[in-house]
Amino acid sequence: MLLRDHDGVTRNKLWAARAGIALGVLLLRLPTLTEPAWYSDDGFFMSVAWLTTQGLRLYSGVYDNSPPAIYWLYRLMLALGAGQHHVVVQAFAAAAVIASSLLTLEVARRIGPAWPAALAGSLAGLALSLPVLDGDLFNVEVAGLPFFLAALTLAFHRAPGAAAASGALLCVAIAFRPSYALDGLAILMLLVATGRPVARVAAAAAGGAGVAVAVATALWADGSLAAYVNTVLPSDHAYLVWANGGSLLPLYLRLAVLGAASLAGLVRSGTVQGRLLSVWIPASIAGASLAPRELTHYVHEAIPSLAVGISLLTSRVPRRPLSATMAAAGLLLAAEAVLVLPAQETARVQGVGAPAPFLHNYTYAALPAYYANWLAFVTGRISGTAYDAWFPGQAEKDAAELALLQRAAGPGPVHIVVVGDRPWLYVKGGIRPATPFIATNSSFWRVPWASGELTRVIAGGCAEFVIDIDVNADWTRELNTASYVPVQGAPWPTFKSVERSPAC
Repeated sequence: MLLRDHDGVTRNKLWAARAGIALGVLLLRLPTLTEPAWYSDDGFFMSVAWLTTQGLRLYSGVYDNSPPAIYWLYRLMLALGAGQHHVVVQAFAAAAVIASSLLTLEVARRIGPAWPAALAGSLAGLALSLPVLDGDLFNVEVAGLPFFLAALTLAFHRAPGAAAASGALLCVAIAFRPSYALDGLAILMLLVATGRPVARVAAAAAGGAGVAVAVATALWADGSLAAYVNTVLPSDHAYLVWANGGSLLPLYLRLAVLGAASLAGLVRSGTVQGRLLSVWIPASIAGASLAPRELTHYVHEAIPSLAVGISLLTSRVPRRPLSATMAAAGLLLAAEAVLVLPAQETARVQGVGAPAPFLHNYTYAALPAYYANWLAFVTGRISGTAYDAWFPGQAEKDAAELALLQRAAGPGPVHIVVVGDRPWLYVKGGIRPATPFIATNSSFWRVPWASGELTRVIAGGCAEFVIDIDVNADWTRELNTASYVPVQGAPWPTFKSVERSPAC
């Protein structure tokens, strides 16, 4: 193992640093524990997980384009009560961020002194908890991050089995977000550079293969493997092309620049520590920017590597408060650059207008209002309804829509089509979709046959209700074909079927 305790740090001080980081992150994330269920990605994961418990097969019976691990995790959270208590999801998010912060410390203390290592862990916890950087949400990046960081930590160890466990954990991270395969280059570099490279790489490959076989077997047993291979993987490729403006040229250029930066660092560095950062930082940035859409949660993948590198750099400042302040500012600037610059580069390469930068759910200026809203709620100065209404997900309209559907529906099961993006309607209302597609979002349009299936279902009157929110697509002809009639007083434009085709 490449670990040594720098600066005379005792074991007790190390445990004190770990405890301080864990407690600090938990306190920072307290306001997230009371957040309502409002974010669409949460809604997709939860609704897909719930629908698979109702007999629908993943990907073929109910479609979303993420790898399977996130839905399996949400099924676990459903079993723990997440369907009624969103705090379960937020508690899992807090645990993942605390684990990621502590593991960032573990990686950093193996390549540098104790002070910047503790700073790196603290900064990772800060950046992964700030609502402006989607730190209040639980997405695939945060779900997979502890597994990747644990794999990277194990790659330092030369004990038998450590390399195999490292490969297995890396594959688990990939089962949440495939871009962690790029971050895996940092693990490969460590395995090659720290003794017995052939045996250790082979062991890591065996461990990863074992997990890959287990994931594929689970999908096959569920009847979902064919749909994943034949529908999800091609649609993911189409999504990647679409996100890069219609061709992969901007992506190839970004990878070339990041690869050149990594190569230059490898050539100039004479230590394993320097080589690790030379590979890990560009690889994590590449993974975070494969689809340059400025979706804020993408940057979570790169936060630990940036925190380690920036903490080591600013630790040269003699005054630690100044060093910490500079590191925090540098990490936030770097995170924004990872989000903004790839989108700007893509626009210029493709010759189109660049998108507006800083597409966050909250601005930095709105952060005081976020915490003030929480403080007013926990001190009893505002009601839970007023607290929930502050968030941008329009949960009140969802609740009103579900109440209307319950009143307007006849006996028997209800199936709906949502033309647009309101995934929480399914799990909150206990309602099934009339097609495998629970939303007509960007992943829907990457599936070649999705539009035709939706046309067939609406035109045949196969859904008792159609909720038509998407203003960018016109389904009036299909609604008229099946003689759908408007439902008066609906929060969203809602139509009820009066003619059901026998083909349904």
